[in-house]
Amino acid sequence: MKKRSMLLSALMALSLITTGCGIINTSPKNSTAKTAEQTTGKKATKDTTKSAKNDETDPNSPNYVIEKDPQYNVSTKELLKKFPIEYQTPAKTDLSKKIQNRMLNGFNRWNMGYDAWEHWGEVLYHDDSIYNVNGVRLTLPEYQTAMNMSLKQLDIQMGTFKNMILVDDWMAIQYDIVNVDKKTGKKMPGTTMEFAKFGDYGELGAKVDEGWGGVKNDSYAGTMHFQTEKEQKAQQKFMNELKNKKLKNTTNLEEKYPVKYPTTIDTKMGKEMKATILNDFENWNKGYSSWNKWTDTFYTKDAKLNYLGKDITLDEYKKTVKDQIGSTQRVQINNILVSEDWAAIHFWTVTTKEDGTKEADNHMQFLHFVDNGDGVQVDNCFMK
Repeated sequence: MKKRSMLLSALMALSLITTGCGIINTSPKNSTAKTAEQTTGKKATKDTTKSAKNDETDPNSPNYVIEKDPQYNVSTKELLKKFPIEYQTPAKTDLSKKIQNRMLNGFNRWNMGYDAWEHWGEVLYHDDSIYNVNGVRLTLPEYQTAMNMSLKQLDIQMGTFKNMILVDDWMAIQYDIVNVDKKTGKKMPGTTMEFAKFGDYGELGAKVDEGWGGVKNDSYAGTMHFQTEKEQKAQQKFMNELKNKKLKNTTNLEEKYPVKYPTTIDTKMGKEMKATILNDFENWNKGYSSWNKWTDTFYTKDAKLNYLGKDITLDEYKKTVKDQIGSTQRVQINNILVSEDWAAIHFWTVTTKEDGTKEADNHMQFLHFVDNGDGVQVDNCFMK
């Protein structure tokens, strides 16, 4: 009964990180030949098969390559009209443009219904893709199993696209969703944050190599039930390493807080943004008194804050985290993605409890900066 309860908890949490990065039934391939009956529900006739024999974009063709199908390759310009990004930053490189287009097409397939989305995973993923769900590292088949179970209970509707930050081969996205319980009709709004590293697979386009969706929560233990015993041991080893991680004793914050997955930051403002983020980490780790004073530098006076999906004032945020600071240390930065005046960060903390035990958790934030002349400050942020 306990295991079943943990699994149900995990499935509910999984529904909150369903995304353009993710819900599929089929096993993705780098290049997949699907029959017309599999993709359209119609049987191919001898004549249609013959006429489409060499057409990789025709589902009736034995040479069909799903990644090349026009229905999965709607133009970015057209999709941005349908799904405008509230806080849009540019896609500057060819790979970034491929990632942007692929994610917008994913949003498009999802909002057309699950049947249309069903084959999308073959476009977005490859066989060795990894997806970290609320801190738990899952193989693609494990992730598929978990999500298929979840979607039997919930209908998930995509909402506002808030951010898509694209740097090098990385992407960070934030968007709203609404979960609808299929039995009761109850609606549960939420916000999703994700980070993903892509590979460029040539004519097959950009595909996710590894993604991170959501932050560690009460579903953590339940989600681990989808792992093999060997994977569970590796997961625990990773967590133990985080819990025992020691920060370098130096005043050089670049060395003290190295970014695990570094990406290009090539503007003066971008470098100032990163330096300010590292200073925020340092002041947090020094304790509440230091961090409380620092907030006047880090945030503008009228800064807008959203914490765990709720709009709060800076004073309310201070009260919320006051008891955390001191016992919770920020120990590892996975990502600092900077595009123009936006930054997306993904990092890990370790909390030491009163009994001496330690707990590791991951966090995601989207931060908007303004240049006040003397430096940069955050005037809008979303935190999980």
